[in-house]
This record gives sequence, structure tokens and C-alpha cells, in this order.
Amino acid sequence: MKKLTFISSITFILLLSACSKKAGQEVPEPNKTTYKVGLSVEKEKTSLDGGTEPTLATPIANLVNQLTYIVFNFDTGNEYARVTQTTDFPGMGEIDFDLPVGNYIFIAVGSKSLFGINKYYRDNEVPILLPLAEANMQYWQPNPTMADKHYKTDDTFYAKSSVVSIGEDQTINLVLQRVVGKLEVLVEDVPDFIVDVNFEATGFTLKDQKTFGRIDDNAGYEVSNANGPISIYILSTERPILIEISGGGVRKTLSVPIYRNKRTIVKGKLLVPNISTGFNVTINDKWLVDTAVVHF
Repeated sequence: MKKLTFISSITFILLLSACSKKAGQEVPEPNKTTYKVGLSVEKEKTSLDGGTEPTLATPIANLVNQLTYIVFNFDTGNEYARVTQTTDFPGMGEIDFDLPVGNYIFIAVGSKSLFGINKYYRDNEVPILLPLAEANMQYWQPNPTMADKHYKTDDTFYAKSSVVSIGEDQTINLVLQRVVGKLEVLVEDVPDFIVDVNFEATGFTLKDQKTFGRIDDNAGYEVSNANGPISIYILSTERPILIEISGGGVRKTLSVPIYRNKRTIVKGKLLVPNISTGFNVTINDKWLVDTAVVHF
């Protein structure tokens, strides 16, 4: 996968500031008592071989390049506070909020790919505030054109609390769940080939993680096996994606299902009669870390 270079930043947006009221913004009461709420985020534990045995905890800073926390007032549905941490922030995965008495929902989103909340083009640092029913995350795009979105998917995680009543100091633990799958492609009879990915999503809603948006299918996302086995992160797991495999003067199109935290393995031959696709699609529950060699 493509490595991302970014400028470290820590953005704390407390939506109780004395600025003019925006849509979805809470209105504070003066001199209101607040309580310290510590938020701790961790990745669900896995075994060394990628199984389900809870033996290995992954440090957050090794898992994502950006981690964003969003606090919503459950009673109004409005966003109350937002914090973004990057990898060289000391203690990434830990944060404190000062919150008045009330009912809240806490959400954390983390990814290797940088992303925005309620926006996909980073033209400024002014936050867009939306209620939980409309709020979303989207990978940052290089331009503001809706029809020209690029593939930016990387390992991505999500956590959401149940409704939490705040009336005293407390600590809340969120467990991140992977929301992407992997597509792995092996062609057995052609040494050099290209995979073109279509119908990939560019973001998901914060309330229920429904994916939306799509990369520009005219350009798609092409990746070659020249640098090793093809292993592509895919966010769109609610419906099959369309892939085109090209090599040896032949091009074949396949509809391929992708599942969260699972590997979809496409394996077969290009140089076969047209009456057969020449490819088999299997789903593997064992997730391999990026540094592992993928064996088919």
C-alpha cells in the first residue's frame, strides 16, 4: 500500500466556544458544573497468527496515522466536541473531556489514511458540524470535484459507545473494530498483470457505518503485481466491487464480494477459453498484517 506522509497536527474543537452559533452546535450554560471524562481507545486483541485468541494488543500509534474522537449529545443529536490526534502526539489513544451532566455517545475513527469529518476536501480548518444522523468520515481528496474522487482507502477502524450518562468523573473504554476488508489477486498463467478496482467507497456514516461515495470509475484505481503480491484495502463491504484483471493481452471483469476484517482471495488464469472466467473467489477469515507475505 502507498505510504502516507503528513504533517502532525492536534486539533481540538470544543463546540462551546464563544463564536457564533453554527448548525448542530451546543449552546453552553454559564458556570455549569462539568465532569472529567477520560476516553481510552484500543484495538481488539488478536493472536499472533491473526486468529481470535486474545493474546496480542496492538499500540494505537502502530495501527493508525490519525485518530479522531467525536462526542455527541444523545438528547439533541448534536456534535458536542471533537479531537484529532496524530502519531507523534504523546499518549495517542488517550484523551480527557470536560462535560456537563447529560447523555452522550462517544465515537472514535482511526485510519492509516488521513480523513475529514463531514468533509472530503481540506480547503481550510473550519469544522463542519452535523448531527449524528448525518455525520460522516471521508478520506481526504486532492481536489473538491465530487466526480473525481480518488482511491485513498487504507486500514481503517471504528468504535462507538452506547449511551453514557455523565454525572461524575469516569473513564470510558472504546474498542476499535476494523471496517475494511482486503482484496488479494493472484494470476497463475501471466507473470505481469494489473488489477483495476471500481465501485470503491470513499467514506462512511458515523451512526451506522454505511459506506457511500465512490472513486472515479473512469480512472478507477490500478495496481500492478510488479512490486509483489497484490493486496488492496477495500472500504465498500456492503455490495460487491467490480475488478478488471489485465495481462497477456487479455482483460477480464469480475464482481467480487468484500467483507470486513476478512481477505477476499481471487486466484486463477487469464489465458483460458471465454466460456470460463478462469478465476475462483474464496473468503479467508485470517487477517494478515501488512508485513506478512501473502501465500495463496
